[in-house]
Amino acid sequence: MMARSPIMALVMAIIPLVNLYLIYKWFVEFKDATKATYNPIIQLVLCFIPLVNLYILWKFFSGVEEEAKKKGAAGYPLGATILFIVGIFTGIGMLFMIYKTQELMNGL
Repeated sequence: MMARSPIMALVMAIIPLVNLYLIYKWFVEFKDATKATYNPIIQLVLCFIPLVNLYILWKFFSGVEEEAKKKGAAGYPLGATILFIVGIFTGIGMLFMIYKTQELMNGL
C-alpha cells in the first residue's frame, strides 16, 4: 500500500479526473489491506450512478473507519455516517473527510 500525505490527497481530490484516480487507488489499497472481495474498477464505475455513488462511498468510508478502529485508530470525529452527510452538504466537510480518510488509510 502506498502511503501518501493527506495534503496530497486533498490536492488530488480537487483536480478533475485525478480525483477519480485517487478514489480508485483508495479502493485498491483498501482491498489489499482488508482482503475484501470487491472489484475496484466496478466500485469506481458504480460511483458514476446517482444515489448508488452515495451508497458506495458511504460503505467505503464506513469500512475504512471500522478497519482503522480495529487497528486502534480513533476513526472519524462524529462517525463516518454523520461526517459523510455533513460532507455531502458542505465542501469543507468533504475536504475534511478526504483528509481524514487518507490519514486512516495510511494506518491500515
